[in-house]
Amino acid sequence: VNYKTGGSHWVMDSGCTQHMTGDSRMFTSLSGDVENYDKITFGDNSKGKVEGLGKIEISSEYSINNVLLVDSLNFNLLSVGQLCDLGFQCLFKPNEVIVSKIDGGEEVFKGFRHNNLYLVNFNSKNANLQACLFSKNSMGWLWHRRLAHVGMNTLKKVMKKDLVRGLKDITFEKDKLCSACQVGKQVANTHPSKTFMSTSRPLELLHMDLFGPTTYTSIGGNNYGFVIVDDFSSKFAKRAQNEFNASIVKIRSDNGREFDNTNIEEYCDEVGIKHEFSATYTPQQNGVMERKNRTLITLARSMLDEYGTSEKFWAEAINTACYASNRLYPHRLLDKTPYELLNGRKPNISYFRVFGCKCYIYKKRQHLGKFQRRCDIGFLLGYSSKSKAYRVFNNATGMVEEMYDVKFDESNGSQGAHVDVVDIDEEPLVEAMKNMPIGRNHL
Repeated sequence: VNYKTGGSHWVMDSGCTQHMTGDSRMFTSLSGDVENYDKITFGDNSKGKVEGLGKIEISSEYSINNVLLVDSLNFNLLSVGQLCDLGFQCLFKPNEVIVSKIDGGEEVFKGFRHNNLYLVNFNSKNANLQACLFSKNSMGWLWHRRLAHVGMNTLKKVMKKDLVRGLKDITFEKDKLCSACQVGKQVANTHPSKTFMSTSRPLELLHMDLFGPTTYTSIGGNNYGFVIVDDFSSKFAKRAQNEFNASIVKIRSDNGREFDNTNIEEYCDEVGIKHEFSATYTPQQNGVMERKNRTLITLARSMLDEYGTSEKFWAEAINTACYASNRLYPHRLLDKTPYELLNGRKPNISYFRVFGCKCYIYKKRQHLGKFQRRCDIGFLLGYSSKSKAYRVFNNATGMVEEMYDVKFDESNGSQGAHVDVVDIDEEPLVEAMKNMPIGRNHL
């Protein structure tokens, strides 16, 4: 068995922090931009210099990404830690090792035990390659889909500057077209961005705007979306003044009747908030909201197209796009995400999954028969605002539910189709949605 550098076998190693090899001939692409990497310490305490980072093709269909080229390394090593960070689990048995997805348990590949080492031969049929770890469509594309189809440049910036938790060692290569993004893309913004800070703390200035009416009434019975952006953190939270011990100083909106009315003015006078208006027919004066509305609607359109999700779920798509952008888009001048500016800590995005993807919802109902199914099938609509639960649509009950015990199938994007909500009895569905608690990230 040849598991030396350059051979066909790879050693499963729980001690190394990243995939690595010592043979530069194995790489199909290799970058020398590795100044930030320290030398690798071997078992005999000697050290090897990191000379490159790249991709190794193991077949015409699969490749291993983010592999280090290390001088004097005599083995091909697969990092168990790196596999786990990418959403996989490794089960070591007496005679074999099985690597599978954490979500759903789908087997990805397997290896065997030889001389007390666990080895994987990717040229062997027994390796049983099935899934996305080594796909040329890298994990970067999966995260692009999970994070509301935000641009690759934004994802690169977020990872490079270490602005979030749960997004590490991912290569973002725009080597193919995202059909959902093509359907949802918008023209570029033409208004110049601010190059100075006009506010000094969260909630000092709020921008707000209303969009609608929409073509379809949402499943919660809504036809309008109301978006509020904090000028400092670029995020607004309901009950924020109590939550963050800060007062709202002023709000800015257009001259629409929904904002220019006696009720709002009386409220602002009562609580001491200054209300500013943009000039008539000059929406760019409230450009923050114009850009935010375009961004959220564009992302939501791409998210709905990904799995052919009904437009009746537009409000859930907008909510999820807002939820993601609060944790992703860094402030131009402060280089921190809105979430961190408001909460004082980096957001964790490791739990994000692709909007609209198929999911298996564990049945918590008791008295199930021995042969009854233990799960219902549905699809993902977003994230709870009050707990660490997922918001899912359950096809069996016709209800939106917030659940912890959910497994996801993120494959076959832009190919699947869900149950059409038009065929569902909408009255109980709408009533149930109206009675659900509405959090600060939900319309």
